[in-house]
Amino acid sequence: MAIDLKMNTRETTRQFNRSHGSFELALSPVIFALLGVWLDRKLGTSPLFVIFLALFGIVGAGLKVYYTYRYEMAQHAERLSELRCAKSAATHTPVSNSGVAS
Repeated sequence: MAIDLKMNTRETTRQFNRSHGSFELALSPVIFALLGVWLDRKLGTSPLFVIFLALFGIVGAGLKVYYTYRYEMAQHAERLSELRCAKSAATHTPVSNSGVAS
């Protein structure tokens, strides 16, 4: 039984592309909060930058996931519409002027 490496590689790549959103959601706020800690220490401020930058990371990651989802759903809807048009064109039987199928 031969293993189709091309298909497995394609599926693995697709799974990695799907999982990047979870890393963005988890790491963006952490990275921005760490940047905020560094800025607060350098400037001697209260946790102002930590809070602001962590919220910025959360909102940014959420918006990115939201707009990526909307884009992918629009593409799926477009493909579905194209498939429906192709299917209806393939099953359509030409009709002559007399109304009888030719």
